[in-house]
Amino acid sequence: MANPLFFVDMHCHPALKPFGQSYPNNINSENINDKNCIWHYDPPNWWDKLRNRVLTVTKFSQSNFSALAKGNIKIINASLAPIEKGFFVSRFGSGNFVDRILNFVTEVGTKKVDFIQGNNDYFSELLNEYCFYKQLDGKVFTVKNTAFQYKLTTNNDDIIKNLSNQVKTISVVFSIEGGHVFNENANRRPESKEIINRVKKVKQWKHRPLFVSLTHHFYNELGGHAESLSKLVGFAVTQKYGLDTELTGLGREVLDELLDNTNKNRIYIDVKHMSRKVRQEFYNILGTDKYKNEDIPIIVSHGAVNGYDSVYDDENSTSEENGIFFGKDINFFNDELVKIAESKGLFCLQLDDRRVASKTEAKKVKILMSKRKKLKLRSKFIWNQIQHIAEVLDEKGLCSWDTTVIGSDFDGIVDPPNGFWTSEDFPLLYNYLKDHAEDYMQNMNNTLKNKKNKNIEPETILNKLFTQNAMNFLSNYYV
Repeated sequence: MANPLFFVDMHCHPALKPFGQSYPNNINSENINDKNCIWHYDPPNWWDKLRNRVLTVTKFSQSNFSALAKGNIKIINASLAPIEKGFFVSRFGSGNFVDRILNFVTEVGTKKVDFIQGNNDYFSELLNEYCFYKQLDGKVFTVKNTAFQYKLTTNNDDIIKNLSNQVKTISVVFSIEGGHVFNENANRRPESKEIINRVKKVKQWKHRPLFVSLTHHFYNELGGHAESLSKLVGFAVTQKYGLDTELTGLGREVLDELLDNTNKNRIYIDVKHMSRKVRQEFYNILGTDKYKNEDIPIIVSHGAVNGYDSVYDDENSTSEENGIFFGKDINFFNDELVKIAESKGLFCLQLDDRRVASKTEAKKVKILMSKRKKLKLRSKFIWNQIQHIAEVLDEKGLCSWDTTVIGSDFDGIVDPPNGFWTSEDFPLLYNYLKDHAEDYMQNMNNTLKNKKNKNIEPETILNKLFTQNAMNFLSNYYV
């Protein structure tokens, strides 16, 4: 078959822009023409594309449910991610001009920008975003003359049922991005009891998140974060406070509470955005007597590789350029790829030009190239990630193709690979990546050694990447 029956995206933000535009009423409009409707279709025009190429700013909606429907994406992991105040605290001060710049980048609306700047209650924002999704749960919309709906899920059984619904259905699994969401008083030092009680509340949700990332873009008293902002946003705001620091005692308490499975409601840990030191500590924690016999998969919700050998090798600093890869430690090391595979975890590959290739590699795309050649090169940057993971795992005698899936991070303020702009472009990306897989598997000089990794059809590799690996993971852990 040319494409799999459907696609899966294990990390995206369909609500970020419409939820922002819904302020102050937080109403998810039933009118698909309204910007505060999560189905509002807003594909990029030529000006949007030019602006993205020049400024790397994404002024269009990537993962609205209409785009997901058009891209034949039937399962998503929707990230609940209340925006941190740090995004709207400019190093140049405050005022209407600065607010307009920050709204230009995020597209959440100037009123929402003002609200976030004065808000200290992240937990209420988390609940509001969760309720925003619930408002249109099961509501039918027409896309391409076809009836579609999205349904919030509680476990993998719901997903299986949704796949056979008469109305075409997009299944929504939740995750949370950033432990700051458990804080109701961000203007003071958090108290352990308060934070843990809110973690317990989330674990009791009907639609419990599958995983949570402990850190995000700014320090939250749980642990250090990795440098993640660049270009226009990185110029406007600073991440320095708490950057690259270690896990705190409160962070350890939150980890233990999330992983506690006494009531069969464990929430797994997403290591994206953790500082290198926090990742080291987390892997060490998993090796302690408390957890070493537990079935706990390591998850990267949206990531890329940096090509360096070890997350533990602190003596060698990571350069921004590491051959064809972006080398900073927001990206992941080879030994982390092995840990993820050995834990039966997931490496969700993000579709962000700033992360999947070094600047030198990205410059191979020339303005005067044909559109097809540009698409082939940009998809090659993504294939390079897939190939690297495969070769690292093969070297360790592990299965090369069972760990990696797509976690696009669309609408998460990313710079998408030009030409693969939105969720609607998943089928196009699939076809280009299949071409690269065919070239690689037909090359007798590829470095794969193990028969189980060499004797596989390119189409099977891509079907695993876009669909089957995620489905297998959900069947094992979304219970």
